[in-house]
Amino acid sequence: MIEGVTDSEYLIARKTAEEYRSKGYEVLQETPLDFLPGFRADLVVRKGGETKVIEIKRRSSLGADPRIRELARIVDSKPGWSFELILVGEPEKLDSPDEARSFDRDGILRRLSDAERTLESGVPEAAFVLAWSALEAAIRELIAEQGTSNAGITTSAFILDQAVSLGIVSREEYGYLTRIHKYRNAIVHGFGAADFGEELAAELIETVRQMTAISPPGGA
Repeated sequence: MIEGVTDSEYLIARKTAEEYRSKGYEVLQETPLDFLPGFRADLVVRKGGETKVIEIKRRSSLGADPRIRELARIVDSKPGWSFELILVGEPEKLDSPDEARSFDRDGILRRLSDAERTLESGVPEAAFVLAWSALEAAIRELIAEQGTSNAGITTSAFILDQAVSLGIVSREEYGYLTRIHKYRNAIVHGFGAADFGEELAAELIETVRQMTAISPPGGA
């Protein structure tokens, strides 16, 4: 890891280390690599015949260390080894009206209901966008419950990075959300995706309900 590590990078590294330890991996942090002199890997995890090198980088600083590309190439060429790069978003503030406020729990519930009705009407793309807006609001609610300030509108990527660094979502959930985030980006910017369908929208709606423990209308 290059110098100048941010709180987000540190928190994600710590969370990632804890999750691998809980799965029975040996975890080494800030460890030198004999095949790349002078470089210290953020995390090296081992279990059985598997070894993984994990680097955590801010998106804006990814190009600051040219050895990352070389590291990935060398690691992936070694039998039983793999490389993983975890990108950390930064709190880029987006332009928004001064009076804009994040949804509260009631607002999240209404937005999810709107998403379900829209999905039933046969417009999965619109339902997906409605559910995604509920997701971001739900994550902000959970962040606030932990006493962390999250004022203003930031990028979707930063919201997801905060969620995993604070332990609000697991790394598996984070992987799922970052994967479907690509569909959000495509849809809101006027692109279509051939593999997008109703299943993804329904799955996202259910994910937000589970995340916030909000039962469907009429549920327990």
